[in-house]
Amino acid sequence: MSEVIEVTDPALLLVSGEKERDKEYVKKLSNAVLQVLSKHGVARMRCVGAAALNNATKAYIIANGESQKKGKKLISEESFTIIDFDGNKKTGILKEIKEVTIEV
Repeated sequence: MSEVIEVTDPALLLVSGEKERDKEYVKKLSNAVLQVLSKHGVARMRCVGAAALNNATKAYIIANGESQKKGKKLISEESFTIIDFDGNKKTGILKEIKEVTIEV
């Protein structure tokens, strides 16, 4: 398990699990993934809970589709991470996304 200090990680996106605005939120999150990738070469999405992980997965799929239109493909590696919520430790999932060129 790893612990990410969000203040020092400009490539970290904190994913929400709110269900009532899923479609709009997921599209914005996928755009954020692509922007962070272009700026930092990697994007990390930190999720706590099933709804947040679901939103992150949908955003990754949408971002990957957009990336493939440009001849690139996204790859995601997942790991567990420890998150501190006001002294309470929770286990979350960290999705680290990188872009690779598609070979033809």
